[in-house]
Amino acid sequence: MPETKKVDTQKRKPIKKFFKSFVDVKKWSSYDEVSANTKNTWGLFRRLFSRATGEVRRETYEEAVVRLGLNEEQAIARKNNFLYSSLVYAAFALGFLIYFIYSLIHLRLLAAGLTIMLIVLMSLAAYREHFWYMQMQKKKLGCDFHEWLAFILRRQV
Repeated sequence: MPETKKVDTQKRKPIKKFFKSFVDVKKWSSYDEVSANTKNTWGLFRRLFSRATGEVRRETYEEAVVRLGLNEEQAIARKNNFLYSSLVYAAFALGFLIYFIYSLIHLRLLAAGLTIMLIVLMSLAAYREHFWYMQMQKKKLGCDFHEWLAFILRRQV
């Protein structure tokens, strides 16, 4: 009798496996990816609202170039990459701004709300990249927002 039970359960395994694929909610909902993304998002929020405890590196532009092992051509190429990427981010922000206005005109408020978040993200990325470009252009690290604003408005600080 016990041998027949083994045979019966072994015969049922392919059938059970076949039907399990139809009711595998964990796979349907991509549970693993959702949980990984949730952990990622909470980690980002924790880092965003926590104080940095590490020591801030204070160095000059020349020291940073030496530390990174860049020659003059590589530094210029990196500076240009910062400028081009800031322009790409700004172009995306402008495109999203146009879509935001379109969404408001057609009263698609949910789309407008999500689009405003994308505009903020793209604008911040454009600012970050252009800020790094400005520091490399001036060959001075540790600049602040007012120096960047003066650089944009072409005033000397």
